[in-house]
Amino acid sequence: MSESTYSRFPLISIVTPCLNRAAFIAEAIESVMRQDYPHIEHIIVDGGSTDGTLDIVRQYKHLRVLSERDENLYDALNKGIRLSSGDIIGHLNSDDCYEPNVFSDVVGSFTEDRDTDSVCGGAVIFENTTGNERRILAKYIDSENKGLSYFNLALGVPIINARFFRRHVYDRIGEYDTSFPIAADRDFLIRAAIAGVKTSALDRRVIWYRAHPGSLTIRSDGGTNRRKQEDNIRLSRKYLRQKDIPVELREALCALHTRETLEQAVDCLKRLKIGDVLSCVFQGCLEDRTWPWQFGSYFARRFGASLSRRITRRQTKNLMGLGR
Repeated sequence: MSESTYSRFPLISIVTPCLNRAAFIAEAIESVMRQDYPHIEHIIVDGGSTDGTLDIVRQYKHLRVLSERDENLYDALNKGIRLSSGDIIGHLNSDDCYEPNVFSDVVGSFTEDRDTDSVCGGAVIFENTTGNERRILAKYIDSENKGLSYFNLALGVPIINARFFRRHVYDRIGEYDTSFPIAADRDFLIRAAIAGVKTSALDRRVIWYRAHPGSLTIRSDGGTNRRKQEDNIRLSRKYLRQKDIPVELREALCALHTRETLEQAVDCLKRLKIGDVLSCVFQGCLEDRTWPWQFGSYFARRFGASLSRRITRRQTKNLMGLGR
């Protein structure tokens, strides 16, 4: 490919980490194949699947495949980025898929403004119905979801798979921090914002996030929620201990720390882990002196109405002679 052609069609590298995703990996791969763009490299980084995922992957001869044990999702992403050759890099989870025909618009956003370091489009969360149709559960398509404001990065949804980065962004701010198994994308984007990475918003949907029981982050079981809380708490402390972070970021991370320690305390209280509740109180107060009052308000908002209804039902039963 000539230099002039390459400037018109820079190589896009898509990195897909996967582990035991035989049910979804073909749809992810084919969503890349359905793009309206001629210069794509798709890298699959498999963590050692045993469910037939690799048998499916090997049917697609154009893929670059690495299969070996990894530390976590972000370790696999780092490996794929190192293997990639593209000037533009995107991430696609093995259980998600791209909207058809978006890559040309992504490249167009980069070429319209040569100073743009990143392009972000819209994202939706969906689940498959029994008829295998897509039911949309949430949308992240507004401009505030796509930017790199400190408030959005600390308290919003990172939608990292709706973002594409120039290669030099990784050279500039480093890889994903694998010590955060869930919040490494949030950490990466905060570093990008601090470094002044310029982002352009693409006014169309780019990615479909699939909600299912095996999803790493888009599920609400107790274990996953606790891991998210712990990751976000550690992430906020990482930056709050730094003296030179921007004031807006400090305020946003204080709010994140308070939110996560409040939720963690309530979760521990529900499980009657009183020692852990006291630990949450201590940790919360380290960053926010108003934490005890916020806990009271939070608890009242979350459980006050439910408790009031239970008391009212009990009183009604007693009045009717049914409470014995």
